[in-house]
Amino acid sequence: MVVTNIERQKRRPKRVNVYIDGEFAVGLHEDVLFKFGLRKGDNVDRETLVSIESAEESHFAKEKALRFIGYRSRSEKELRSKLREKQFHPQVIEDTVRYLRENRFLDDEAFARSFVKDALLRKPTGRLLLRRQLRLKGIDTGIIEEVLDELVPQHDEDTLAIEAASTLLKRFRASRKKIDREKQRARLASLLARRGFGWPTIHAVLRRVLKPGAQTSDEDEGVNR
Repeated sequence: MVVTNIERQKRRPKRVNVYIDGEFAVGLHEDVLFKFGLRKGDNVDRETLVSIESAEESHFAKEKALRFIGYRSRSEKELRSKLREKQFHPQVIEDTVRYLRENRFLDDEAFARSFVKDALLRKPTGRLLLRRQLRLKGIDTGIIEEVLDELVPQHDEDTLAIEAASTLLKRFRASRKKIDREKQRARLASLLARRGFGWPTIHAVLRRVLKPGAQTSDEDEGVNR
């Protein structure tokens, strides 16, 4: 088989079309073309052509992966899932993940730390919910616990729970509709549970914010510390 023509694509100038024996054979990124040193008039066998096509798929997978994580950081599980959706060969996916990990484009520990920080910036969130969310992202249990211990130690979680409860309690007290104490307790408990706080924390917070004379302003010693 003979390479009869190599022409640059008009819409994607970094890609070329390769013709073999007068017919279109494969589209390649210029980096893959350079890697194999392919030129017009070269003889290629079937084995070489398969290697070229494999290298092109690998290059394309890396491009897709870098574009995907360029929008925001991703976990390894998320990236693998995305590449499987694009129907890349399993070995190509493994090679791509390894390449990104070795070049620090993919780091589950850094991802977990960033995820927790972003979640806490949006709203007070407990360790249970953060742990569950990180597990769904495929983060290793050891990494999850290390990151949570660093970013959400117990005393900080208590403060976050008080902040969430106090915000809702202010709404109750500002409302024209009277809400009795038991309904307030139930709604506060439900909110804190949805936010991922454990029941020991919830009970302690409810006792604190619902006790007679409790403060709910930002001056409360447990809020926004």
